[in-house]
Amino acid sequence: MFDRCSFKLSEPRSSDINRSLYSGALFDKLVMELGDLEAAVLGSVLRLNRASARQVVKDLEPSRGLAYSTISTTLDRLYKKGVLGRDEEVGRGGSRYIYMIRSEEKVKGRVVKGVVDRLLAAFGPSVLSTLNDYVDEIPKEELKRLEEKIQRGTKR
Repeated sequence: MFDRCSFKLSEPRSSDINRSLYSGALFDKLVMELGDLEAAVLGSVLRLNRASARQVVKDLEPSRGLAYSTISTTLDRLYKKGVLGRDEEVGRGGSRYIYMIRSEEKVKGRVVKGVVDRLLAAFGPSVLSTLNDYVDEIPKEELKRLEEKIQRGTKR
């Protein structure tokens, strides 16, 4: 049911699209080493900013109706992959983890790398010319902003 993508882009469910589970353009078709459920859980944590497993269950319940243990296991898996960070909170009834995105930029970078790696594996180096054609369609202002960001990153 929650298969890993070998190349096919994970399509958000129609009920998820209406609820904006996939924040930002990069998460519209989330690919990486994430399956469909992991992508939905990550989208929920992104939207909530910081969330416990119970909050994610409540957030995803209308479209997915998943068990608490399923969400809790998925959050732990995302934590172990380095996508999410977590803090432990102690309260009534014991302790619980509060999950948050470690670095949205790092997550986006992993998503892009995963997409490019899958495209290269499926189509070989010729796909780079297609990607280059796509870059030609990006507005000049956006390219300039990206170029400046790259320059700042290479000076470190």
